Amino acid sequence: MNILILGAGAVGLVYGQCFARAGHRVTFFIKPHHRKALEEGVIMIRKRRLGGDKTTRFAEFSLMSEWEEVAESTWDQVWLAIPSDALRDLPLAHIRDAIGGASLVMLQPSETDYLTLRKYWAAEQIVKGMINMISYYPPLPGESEPELRGGIDVAYYLPPSATPLSGDRARVAVSVSLLKGGGLAAKHVGDAVATSRLPNALLMTFLCALELSDWEFSRLRRDKPLLTELVQAQKSLLVHLADPSQAQDVTTGRAMRSSARLLSVWGYRVLLGVAPYALPFSLEAYLKTHFMKVRVQTGLYMKDYCQQCDAPALKNLYQRCFGQRAG
Repeated sequence: MNILILGAGAVGLVYGQCFARAGHRVTFFIKPHHRKALEEGVIMIRKRRLGGDKTTRFAEFSLMSEWEEVAESTWDQVWLAIPSDALRDLPLAHIRDAIGGASLVMLQPSETDYLTLRKYWAAEQIVKGMINMISYYPPLPGESEPELRGGIDVAYYLPPSATPLSGDRARVAVSVSLLKGGGLAAKHVGDAVATSRLPNALLMTFLCALELSDWEFSRLRRDKPLLTELVQAQKSLLVHLADPSQAQDVTTGRAMRSSARLLSVWGYRVLLGVAPYALPFSLEAYLKTHFMKVRVQTGLYMKDYCQQCDAPALKNLYQRCFGQRAG
């Protein structure tokens, strides 16, 4: 298959290696100034809880930077491996004309982004997905330098859970097969964006509280007023999103209501105490490094939540973190 990936960042490169490993042709659409670093090859470091890191070199890909060049080829799938703010700035009309009937795979857990794409593509052409891995440019603070170096180095961790994908059955089946063929777990779900609403709502609000704690688990763990506000914000948001009028499946709504009941300051203190030992790298350092880089995206999601849910704790959390009034 001929696959185009928009974005050759830490996320896109993991997917690209996955597809190339399975024998497919991979092309990254990039900004011209990124070309030199990518042409030198990429060192991919898989982080594992057991057995140590596994390092490979990835160079089986092509690069493009002009939509006219994209239009000269026939594509089977196009993957959007970019944050939401970048997606909303894309020349979508040009992309639509350039990729023809290729499946468009979105990895942004946002109904707003899906509706943006729907202005240009039929629902049948869009496959909804969600990023189900952790990837970053090493070393994180406290990590040693990689033994091998390329033009770009990417470290990644694959959790045991499967990437959810939804949309036209035939197109989703191809996307699931692509991921599985390259060693990434994947599954067909009813609505991947709806499935992602629970974890995304919890994550975005948690990131605000963590940033207000200078990205330190121990500091947030000690801050009872902030944890109380976080729990109140999350409970209010989940109850709102669980309402049948919010257009998600019954199972997701039930999961949101159950999660809202389980949230507590005590529970967060326990989780924040064990989190530093959960992964084969510093989760604290990763969250700060990655989410400060895509902070604009977090702000967009939080603004969307505040516009949907009129909860004082949620709006105050957003205002304290981003210095803007939610309206």
